[in-house]
Amino acid sequence: MPEQPTTYAQQYLPLFQSYQEEYLHRLTTLVNIDSGSGQIDGITQIMSYLEQWLTELGCTVTLIANDLFGPNLVARRTGKGNTRILLVGHVDTVYGPDATRTRPFSVQNGIAYGPGVIDMKCGVVMCLYALRALIESGFEDYGELCIVFNNDEEVGSPGSAPLLRDLAPQVDVGLVLESSRNPEIVTHARKGADKYVLEVRGVSAHSGAEPHKGRSAVVELAHKILAIQNLHTLFPGVTFNVTRLSSTEPLNIVPDIARCHISVRAHTDESLNRAAAAMEQIVAGNTVPDTVSTLTRARGRRPYRATPEVMELVHMAQIEGTAFGWQIVSEGKGGVSDANILMAAGVPALDSLGPVGGGMHNLSLEYLKLASVSLRGSLLTGLIRRISLSKFTGREPSS
Repeated sequence: MPEQPTTYAQQYLPLFQSYQEEYLHRLTTLVNIDSGSGQIDGITQIMSYLEQWLTELGCTVTLIANDLFGPNLVARRTGKGNTRILLVGHVDTVYGPDATRTRPFSVQNGIAYGPGVIDMKCGVVMCLYALRALIESGFEDYGELCIVFNNDEEVGSPGSAPLLRDLAPQVDVGLVLESSRNPEIVTHARKGADKYVLEVRGVSAHSGAEPHKGRSAVVELAHKILAIQNLHTLFPGVTFNVTRLSSTEPLNIVPDIARCHISVRAHTDESLNRAAAAMEQIVAGNTVPDTVSTLTRARGRRPYRATPEVMELVHMAQIEGTAFGWQIVSEGKGGVSDANILMAAGVPALDSLGPVGGGMHNLSLEYLKLASVSLRGSLLTGLIRRISLSKFTGREPSS
């Protein structure tokens, strides 16, 4: 039988189990701070805690101000090796003010609940303990560990994307700490996303006295929305999601302006461009005479694809997973993350390395399986060690 490769993850499990009480206390603290995207006071408070905890671990910590979303955090710890590893997480949530009053942190039967508990404050706190486990085990054979906690991932990382792109030339590998639905699943690809605004201009008229003189922008927009929805049948794997409808509001006027927003997602840039061309064809014509439509495209995160370098990271995660009897598989996902930004900047990235849970973006349902934290934290720590001693440095793990 072939010799089984050495794994490191199991060495860190006792350490993570010893951290459990403190981990839970810190997670409670962060979850009970409202930090929806743009809630600057809450974001700032969370970053202050993280700055303190990372400084205690010997990191050099920098807070980078942002007027719209609060600070971003960059922490660095220098090692004695060569590989430079970037770990990325976000502290913002999708929830509005007072979410913590509506649904404060709680634990029932080993399941933790609360706003942002799985997306992704659990991964942010777990990252701290992966670093602590490396320090306490005496492992320093990395070149540098760089940690970025950003403030605006849930709205597309508009302020933090330039920061990640600036850091990209300084690192070799990216590890993104989004959660997973299963301990044996990681993410090797994500769809890219484009955003559109579709606006229709018609002709206003009195809706009672002379409606025949009007040209309803709302009716024309409705035709176009249905046509766009029907594109799903022509472009398998591409999603078209229409949201945020608005129009001229007075009930006694035929509406002369109507608009909607559209999110389009696909696994390749080619598919996104084909979808754009199809939508332009729809917009070019009209069903209601004398209406004119315009479509404005905003390029979002680019698709994150499973390159050979990414699959090598998957393979290393699979080796470390055998420490717990796991058969780790990787998958592509429709949701986007900061891994898309890293990949577009040329950094091979592996995603969904955080703890296990679900119910994301639903305040009543969001949950974390607490038992997964020690196991997935040990997996992450073992993976960092394996990467540090891997082909990225020209050194293979010793048996």
